[in-house]
Amino acid sequence: MCDRPLSARAIAGQLEERASTAPGGATPWKTIGARLAEDIRSNAGSRFMRVGSGMYALISWNELVAVEVPARRINPLDEDILVVDQDVFEELKSGRRVRRLYDVGYGSLLKVARPVHRMRAEEDHGLVQLIPSFLIFREDSVLSFRRTRKTPEQRLHDSVSIVFGGHLQAEDSPALFADVDEQVERFLFRELYEELGFSPPFVRSSYCGVLHLEDTAFERQHAGVVFAIELRPGTVVESLEPGFHSGLRFIPWDGISSSPVMVDRWSATCVAHMLEAE
Repeated sequence: MCDRPLSARAIAGQLEERASTAPGGATPWKTIGARLAEDIRSNAGSRFMRVGSGMYALISWNELVAVEVPARRINPLDEDILVVDQDVFEELKSGRRVRRLYDVGYGSLLKVARPVHRMRAEEDHGLVQLIPSFLIFREDSVLSFRRTRKTPEQRLHDSVSIVFGGHLQAEDSPALFADVDEQVERFLFRELYEELGFSPPFVRSSYCGVLHLEDTAFERQHAGVVFAIELRPGTVVESLEPGFHSGLRFIPWDGISSSPVMVDRWSATCVAHMLEAE
């Protein structure tokens, strides 16, 4: 058993030598490095720490000191995102509709997802882009926001929504911990962690299903992987990306149907899905 810091490349080599489950592809060490970095950043109970440039160790090795790493900053149009081929996606959701969403497990989606450059994905109508999506509830209200003009999609400028989230970047694919639901959810939640700060942290999350509309070509190209987030009473929410959304405001649930968010198609679908369950 190794008891010294290792690089992601060295970890990949050891996994291969031991015939352990490891990420596939031409550069598995990049996937491992991304997985470890995200686990360290977003998991308060992580067993890992970074001890130098590209070097990782276990927290239990008390003689080592962890170093802080700033969050990444990526051009949203210059990234590889996870997509599912349209025919595969349609097969997965066939016969699985429950109210307004589809009862398709996020694990099933990730197993068939593959990375594609975002610009290519936008141009290829044979691909469905996966969008981790979050509804934030505090007691009897839901959090809303207004999209700014810095949002890459012009059609979304100045719109009001209750659906937070963004594209699932290829480096976020949890191949290293794919058999652990908690780890998979943590990586799906990366966009949420980068968009919003919660004080205190949210209480729990629950998976709602897959949102997929079909009225336009744009809607057919995007699928929301929807989670409901429950906050404690009095929780303060801070925007960590004020340049992309503004005007955070909790809307009373009993007035949601007459609020401006109903103009947003994804918001309206999520609201209808939950109201039909009441």
